[in-house]
Amino acid sequence: MDTITAKSANGAADPGLVSALAEDAAVQPPVDAPPAEAAPEKPLLTAGLGSTGPEVKLNFVNRSNDAGNVHVLLFGQPPSPGMDVIGQAWRVIDNCGPGWSHPFVWPVAVTLGVVDPHGNVSPQLNIANGQVAEVVAGDPGTILRLADQPGPPGAITVLNQLPQGFVAAAFFRDGKPYARQSLAPHTTAVFTLPPKIWIGAALRSEEGAAPGADAVTALTEINLMGIAGADIIMTGGGQGGDARPFLFSLANVTYV
Repeated sequence: MDTITAKSANGAADPGLVSALAEDAAVQPPVDAPPAEAAPEKPLLTAGLGSTGPEVKLNFVNRSNDAGNVHVLLFGQPPSPGMDVIGQAWRVIDNCGPGWSHPFVWPVAVTLGVVDPHGNVSPQLNIANGQVAEVVAGDPGTILRLADQPGPPGAITVLNQLPQGFVAAAFFRDGKPYARQSLAPHTTAVFTLPPKIWIGAALRSEEGAAPGADAVTALTEINLMGIAGADIIMTGGGQGGDARPFLFSLANVTYV
């Protein structure tokens, strides 16, 4: 299954998401995670193949029996186990009652921002596949800029050229944090961002208790390649013996 991946020069991969760029101000070196157990295959919604336009217009429609006690979460990739799913989500849809809808846009374009070793947050930089961004030390401080060299045509490359200090590189879609990776000094990361999102439901928890990734139900992969717009329908839910599992499906799909 394709996901957002970011491979460093030594071949390591970090599929993590950023919950908010400024939250990673105290950038720490990545730590090795324990091997993940094989996850069961998730539902896959594929709307078509072909080139994607500049944006995909999506509309979440609640046709469930939910009584307003779930968060509907959209991710740039499956959430990491044991972490706050709300913080990892690209979008959180709340208080959208049965019969209501929530339109939003998934843009093809992304921007890049970094947090430097001093906790300073850069302006976001427009960037596209085939381009290379570099983080360098300058007279006014840390600089994020496009490099003159080309990168792999189907990916975005980020170079940490600082003499010392980790940086956190984060991609944004529609101005919202989407994917991230920490880079050591003199490290290169190559990011591939497939046109996919994941949607799921998480029960509301008590205030101050963040649900873990295992609390997300009906996590469903949606392939946006080749479509211009679609409704994402949520069904299921309910109380007691009448409760049904949540289900997400596509309807009213329009193609590029």
